[in-house]
Amino acid sequence: MRKRTGDWRDLLSAYALALDAKKIYVGFIATVSTVVIMVVASFLYMWLAGKGLLPGQVEALAKMGDPWGDSPLLWRFLEGSGLQMVGVFLPLLNPFHGGLVHLALSALLYAGLFWVWSGAGGVVSRLTALEYARDDLPTLAEGRAVVKSRRKALFLAPLMPFVAILFLALLNILGGFIASFWYVGRILLIFPGFPLLVASTLTIIFLALFGALSFGLMMPAVTVGGKDAFESWSTAYSYVLWGLRRFICYTLVVGVIGVIGAVVAWALTELLIYSIYRTVEMGFFSGTPWVLYEPGVSGSAFRIALLPGTAGFGGILSGIIVALMVALRAVPVAYVFSYFFTANTIVFFLMRKDQDNIEIEEVYEEAEEEEEVEGFVEEPVAGEEEAPAEEEPQPEQQAEEEGPAEQEAAEKEPDEEGAPEEEEAEEEEEADEEAGE
Repeated sequence: MRKRTGDWRDLLSAYALALDAKKIYVGFIATVSTVVIMVVASFLYMWLAGKGLLPGQVEALAKMGDPWGDSPLLWRFLEGSGLQMVGVFLPLLNPFHGGLVHLALSALLYAGLFWVWSGAGGVVSRLTALEYARDDLPTLAEGRAVVKSRRKALFLAPLMPFVAILFLALLNILGGFIASFWYVGRILLIFPGFPLLVASTLTIIFLALFGALSFGLMMPAVTVGGKDAFESWSTAYSYVLWGLRRFICYTLVVGVIGVIGAVVAWALTELLIYSIYRTVEMGFFSGTPWVLYEPGVSGSAFRIALLPGTAGFGGILSGIIVALMVALRAVPVAYVFSYFFTANTIVFFLMRKDQDNIEIEEVYEEAEEEEEVEGFVEEPVAGEEEAPAEEEPQPEQQAEEEGPAEQEAAEKEPDEEGAPEEEEAEEEEEADEEAGE
C-alpha cells in the first residue's frame, strides 16, 4: 500500500485496496445473493398480484416474477439486460408505493438485502481497516471471524432506522384511519393530527435521507470502532450531520474515482467476453452458432442468450455456458461493491479522526474472554486416582514433634551455662587452700 497521509489523499488509494481477490470474491457472493433476493421478491409480487392483494400494482413488475413470461427478471439478468429491469423493479424498493401488503413485502425485501449487504460489507470493511490502519495483509478468515461475532450489530445497525421509519409510517396510516370517521375524525386530523403528521413525516425524511448517506459508515463503525447496533447508526448519522461539508467533499472524491473504476472494470470484462466469444466462434465449425451474442439489444451493450429453438441436452449445455459467461459480468459489480465499502471505511477513519480525535491506528480488537463457570468442580477421569493432598500439620501435632527437641535444648542450655560457674568455684577453693598453707 502507498504511504498513508491521514487526509483526503488516502481516498485516492481506495481503488487499489478494493482490487483485492478476497474482497471481490465477497462482493461476487453479495451480488449473486442480491439477484436471488430480487428474483424471489418479484415472484412473490407476481403471486400477491394474482391474488388481488396489491391494489395499484405495477403490471411490468408483476410480469417480471413469471419465469415463463415474456420478461422474467432471472432471464433478463442472464441475458445481460438486468440493469434495464432494475428500473422496473424500483417501485418495490419504495415501501409507500402501494398498500399495506406492498409495505410488508418491501420491508421483507429490505431485511433480506440488509442481511446480505451488512455481512459482506462487514468483511470488506474489516479487511480494509487492517490494511489501511496497520498495513497488514489479513486473511479472509480474519474478516469473517469478526463479522461472525458482531453479526447482530452489523445487521441491526441499518435496520434500526428503517424500523423507525416504518413505525412512523404506521402512525401516519393510523391517522388516515382515524380521519375516515366523519366530523370527529376530520377534526382530530386537523388538530392535533396535522402538526403530528408534519413532525413524523419530517422525521421519516430525515431518517431516510441520512440513512442512505451514512449507510456505508455503519459497517466500519462496528468492525473498526467495535460499537453496538445503536451506537453504530447514531455515530454514522452524527458524522454526516456534524461534518456534512467534509463528508460531501470526501464523497465527491470517492464518487468520481468509483465511476471511473466501474467503467474501466466493465469495459475490460466485456473485452474478455468478446474475446472468448470470437476466438471460440472461429473454431466452431458447426452450422449453428453456439450462443447468441449481439450488441445493442434489449437495453444492454451486449446481449448474451441462447439461440431460439435451442432445446434438449444441447440446450442445457449451452445454457450453462451462457450462465458462466454472464457470471463474468457480475465481476465488475463485485468490484463496485468492494470499492464502496473500502472507500467508506477510509472515510470513516478520516471522519472519526476529525470528529472524535481518534488516531487512525486504533482498530477494534476482540478481547479473549475466558469462560468461567461458577461452582464447577473438575471430576477425575475414570481409571485415574486422585493424588492425595499433603495435609498441613495440626498445631498440637506440631507441638508434639517440636517438644522433645526443645526439651533437649533446654537441658543442654543449663549444663552449658552451669559449667563456667563450677570451674570458678573450684578455682576459688584451690586459692583458699593455698592461702591457708
